[in-house]
Amino acid sequence: MLFIIKADREITDERDEMMKTRNLGSLTVSEVGMGCMAFSHGYGKIPPEEYSVQAIQNAYRHGCTFFDTAEIYSPGLTGIGHNERIVGKALKEVREKVVLGTKLFLDRSEVRGGVYLAIRQHLEDSMARLQTDWVDLYYLHRTGNVPVEEVAEAMGRLIDEGLIRGWGLSQVN
Repeated sequence: MLFIIKADREITDERDEMMKTRNLGSLTVSEVGMGCMAFSHGYGKIPPEEYSVQAIQNAYRHGCTFFDTAEIYSPGLTGIGHNERIVGKALKEVREKVVLGTKLFLDRSEVRGGVYLAIRQHLEDSMARLQTDWVDLYYLHRTGNVPVEEVAEAMGRLIDEGLIRGWGLSQVN
């Protein structure tokens, strides 16, 4: 899908088109979501940040309400949070109108204080970059040798605390 950027328009709640929706568990999402990874890595040259922000906002104006990112999506996968910062900047004015999904990678070496505390720290860092107080869909990106049962328990606590609305697994064998 190609989006034409209209740089002279601010992002608002007024959208040009409405898109059909689907339920993803308890979340209602647009039928077409926007995976934002390519704004930070993976498919050739990384576009300028302003282009990326405008593309995300234009997707919203055309009815997209589901946006996917991950803490690891950064140039060359060498940093943390590049993509989340772009997504947060692009959608902060319409945060309550969109569904944000982001992913964490958790390695066993990080869970010295427990799986819950390690996941919660990743989540708090992601929320700061996304400029939000909650994440709608929080995925574990690969297992990293952490028992999925312990991840499930931690995610359940985060749901109970209102910090995430749902959770899932990504790229898990």
